[in-house]
Order: sequence, then C-alpha cells, then structure tokens
Amino acid sequence: MKKLKKLWQENTILFILGIVLIACVIAITVVVLIYFVGDADSKFGDRRDGIEEHLYTDEAKESFIAKFKEAVGEDKIVDMNIQVSETMTVYISIEFVNSVSLTDARSKCLASLENFEENILNFYDIEFFIKAQSDEETEGYEDSGSHNVNGTGGIVWNNRTVFNTEE
Repeated sequence: MKKLKKLWQENTILFILGIVLIACVIAITVVVLIYFVGDADSKFGDRRDGIEEHLYTDEAKESFIAKFKEAVGEDKIVDMNIQVSETMTVYISIEFVNSVSLTDARSKCLASLENFEENILNFYDIEFFIKAQSDEETEGYEDSGSHNVNGTGGIVWNNRTVFNTEE
C-alpha cells in the first residue's frame, strides 16, 4: 500500500493526464461513431422516402420522348436518351441536328418541363445535356442545364464563357 501511495504522489500529474487521455479517446470514439456511422438505413438519407408514389417509369420516359420529338420535330433530333439515377435525378441527353441553334435547343428543353407530371418535378432533379455536331456551315455546341426540385421553376444553364489564355 505504501508503494502505491508513493507512486501516486510521485506521478500524480501523469495519472491525471492518463485519465484525461482515456476520456478524450472515449469521447472521440463516440462522436466518430455517431457522426460517421449513424443509424440511417439508406446511403441516400431520407430523400428517397415515399419514392413509391413518385417513380419515374419506363412508360413515362417513352411518353416524354414522344412528346418532345413531336414538339421539336422528329427530323431535328439525332438521338435522345433518358436515365434515372438512384440519387433522384433524371438525366436527359439530346443530340440535335446542326440546323438547330443553341438558343432553340435551350428553349425546347425549357418548354419540355411542362411534359413532366407535377409530382415528378417536385421529387426529381432534372439534368439536360444537349449537343449538336459541327459541320462546314455551322458550329456545333455542347451544353448542360439543371432544373432543381427547390429551384425557381426554370432551367439553369452552364456558363459558356470562353477564356483566352495568354502565353
């Protein structure tokens, strides 16, 4: 007992620092487990709750493509594809013929938002990827735009500013 008392008296500061160190390690472990591991069932959080009511089906995809081609003109579209990701985003890729200008393509995409049902617009983000190949007479383009669930209702197109680099 005397040896323990003597050891305590000689190393009080080290014992206290050891206790503080153990407490810190326990606290850090608890915080890491709560913050990083959590108890969520889905890796996407709660955004996919209620997805059964809002599924974007293959029939809806085909209907959208048919309405879009009808509005734009079958002869003005080279290729069109729709994909739905697990992150609740609808990706729409459209390749136009060379005669369709970038402004016309953007306006057709904006007008196509009316072809979506309201529950789809309020549940999915929508990404448009548009392009046209260049030829001898016209310059091609590639552009992308987004319609966000929480957005103002339109499509936000990327900034196509070209920067000249100086040598």
